[in-house]
Amino acid sequence: MDILKKIARYREEEQRLKWEGTFAEYLEILKEKPWVAQSAHSRVYNMIKDAGVEEVDGKKRYNFFSGQLFGLEEALERLVEEYFHPAAKRLDVRKRILLLMGPVGGGKSTLVTMLKRGLEAYSLTDRGAVYAIKGCPMHEDPLHLVPHHLRDEFYREYGIRIEGELSPLNMMRLEKEYGGRIEDVMVERIFFSENKRVGIGTFSPSDPKSQDIADLTGSIDFSTIAQYGSESDPRAYRFDGELNKANRGIMEFQEMLKCDEKFLWHLLSLTQEGNFKAGRFALISADELVVI
Repeated sequence: MDILKKIARYREEEQRLKWEGTFAEYLEILKEKPWVAQSAHSRVYNMIKDAGVEEVDGKKRYNFFSGQLFGLEEALERLVEEYFHPAAKRLDVRKRILLLMGPVGGGKSTLVTMLKRGLEAYSLTDRGAVYAIKGCPMHEDPLHLVPHHLRDEFYREYGIRIEGELSPLNMMRLEKEYGGRIEDVMVERIFFSENKRVGIGTFSPSDPKSQDIADLTGSIDFSTIAQYGSESDPRAYRFDGELNKANRGIMEFQEMLKCDEKFLWHLLSLTQEGNFKAGRFALISADELVVI
């Protein structure tokens, strides 16, 4: 099979995997496949585990990393078993930023690249499927639509814990577009892609005197203030920062220790408080994003 046929076959397969429907129809998918509601940390852990694990001389070797990383078996086992595994169980380790430190040529960039490319491929599989509120620039988890007073009952019925708040933008859309009818909100399957800025992002610090915090968090679109009448209107906000676009997946923060303090405060708020502040409202739930 020549390369053009393979490209066409890949395109057809991606079209076949696309899905959209109402929130009520999404709940039917959850009954059959509850794993689609997994957190970002859980998705990364299952991606690594599903590739296969071998035990050699008492040490675990993960097939996911084979062929590109060598001599790092102990470090990789600690990464998977001491960070991603407990984080996948929603323990407090998920509130930590994963900081990779080591000498030049130690495999840090290769490791992160493998995780990002792996998530892109995993989101095309049944086990790695990701669903989001259609039209949401942050690819928000549809389960955020479930009101807090019903979440315990939802857990008893579906066995799924819901964390996180519905973003102000989707809260407004729920009222204005759907008349408050949660069951009618449209949901779609998304596919992670760093090039398309879906679920995977990379932030590269530059000159602290010139770099804008909006590169990380997004910013107010002042051209829309006259239209919407207020800076606090979520429709007047541009959700184009790396944290916005990487939501539900993974964001690489390069040279973190060299970054200006104001950028680090947002990461601290994101991991510890469950959201970061931008404009006049909170945006992202912490369990929806892995920061490396």
